[in-house]
Amino acid sequence: MSDAVDGLSDHRKLRVRVGLAFVRTLRPALYALLVASALLTFWAGADIGGRELPPRAAAAAPILFAVFLVVFAVYRLALVRAKKYPAAMGLFQVGLGALVWVLLLPGTRQRIGRERGDEVQVLMRSSDARVRALAAEVAGYRGNAARYAADLVDRLDDSDPAVRRAAHVALSRLLGTDVSPGEEGPAAQEKWREVLRARGLLR
Repeated sequence: MSDAVDGLSDHRKLRVRVGLAFVRTLRPALYALLVASALLTFWAGADIGGRELPPRAAAAAPILFAVFLVVFAVYRLALVRAKKYPAAMGLFQVGLGALVWVLLLPGTRQRIGRERGDEVQVLMRSSDARVRALAAEVAGYRGNAARYAADLVDRLDDSDPAVRRAAHVALSRLLGTDVSPGEEGPAAQEKWREVLRARGLLR
């Protein structure tokens, strides 16, 4: 019985080693895809040496990044499954990559060009609740309360509970305190606005 258990354990370890060896081979592809998508995105934003990027090439940036994101997700989740990387951090990185991919989409870039605020502020007003929640989470890590706090307070009354939670956590991180523990909606918004006014972050 013990030999059978040891054999099964060895088999699992071998599978993990083979899996990790495979994902290591993905690293060069990851770097190449990321660099290519970054170059195309940068070039699409302005001309280089008087030359503009052709529209079809500009449209390739989100496609390349999508391929990068899929490969990166396979790579990162394989490390998480092998307990070689924290699960929470791995999932956050994949989610952040998905947010970046949304930013690269031509339609998103056009809307951002028309709307008030930077990319994160615009995405906090997205029609997709998942995008709003991710944008609120990203805002919390940027450390700029003057820019993002007011928009995050607006999201405390969001129709989606995940967005409300993300906004609450982000505000607590930006301001270093939680002024509405366990509260949501207008009551929580008013408490946060009072603190923001006291700190000169809201008029």
